[in-house]
Amino acid sequence: MSKIKCIQLDSAQSDVIADLLTTEHSKILNKWREQKRVQEVLNNHTISIDFFIKHFGSRVLDYFIDVLRAKQEAGCCPVIIVMLKFFSKHGITLDEIYYICSGMRNTVVDVLIENDIYYSEILFKETIDLFDMNFSGVIKEYIEISHGISQKCSPKELLTSSLSEVDLEEYFAQEHDDGEEKVIFRTDDADDIIEFLSEISEHISLASINSNPDELSLVANSLDKTSSVLLRYSPYLDELAISMKELSKSIIENTALFMEVLKNYNEDLLKLFDAVVRDMDSYVQRFSVESIAMKNTHHIHEPTTLSIRQIITMFAPHEVQEGEMEFF
Repeated sequence: MSKIKCIQLDSAQSDVIADLLTTEHSKILNKWREQKRVQEVLNNHTISIDFFIKHFGSRVLDYFIDVLRAKQEAGCCPVIIVMLKFFSKHGITLDEIYYICSGMRNTVVDVLIENDIYYSEILFKETIDLFDMNFSGVIKEYIEISHGISQKCSPKELLTSSLSEVDLEEYFAQEHDDGEEKVIFRTDDADDIIEFLSEISEHISLASINSNPDELSLVANSLDKTSSVLLRYSPYLDELAISMKELSKSIIENTALFMEVLKNYNEDLLKLFDAVVRDMDSYVQRFSVESIAMKNTHHIHEPTTLSIRQIITMFAPHEVQEGEMEFF
């Protein structure tokens, strides 16, 4: 997504708004889905409102809350990029994108007013300005996607890719539980995955700070161990497990190249690894309760698989064959 210059609320102000939006999360999504124009746009393009809220609305709101908590950077939301590509595939026009975005904005305004946040004019205004800045970036990005400007990315641009290679019709196939068996993460496996992946950022940072490639073997080892745990749940997590094993192998076989990219694109590389770790943390929490054995479950993991392939592309593009980024 196009980089957005973002205002900064102080941490106390941000926490107030973030806590409120978290508390009112379900209410915001319900009010957004009830907006007449939002319903009209989605219905006119045969997009289920439930599908939209589940795959996009909820995640976009989560992202904005993370921006307020300084856990995410404004203008770097992969979910929004995928959403825009999906809308483009369905022929949604720019003015319709505006209706959808303003629907969320108006809903948040209503919630802020209902909770007396308007008593602080500065806090109220800056929160809305933050929304407006993000959505101005959404509009600009959609214009680029609609005009086919998006193209193959350099390593520096991988984080803002429009994902033009992804077949989104299949990517966002509806999820249905097969109803035949319930397969969930065992507690020990869930704990192991979180432990293995939590060590990755630290080792990469140490490799960068100390120019020590030996730390990368520990990163590769963590990825390999995570892959082994995921393969215990075959066939449901095979693609995710295999991509992690491929990344582990690529790091070992291309350590010098990885160190070079780490030197030049340290922040970008860490962001991609952080995205993978966050995704896996969410999966572990979700599938410790919900069944992994659902129809089309692999679609849920495609964003993470894509991030892993992007990491490999940054330091070992020769190992990612032409067209391999298209998974379907």
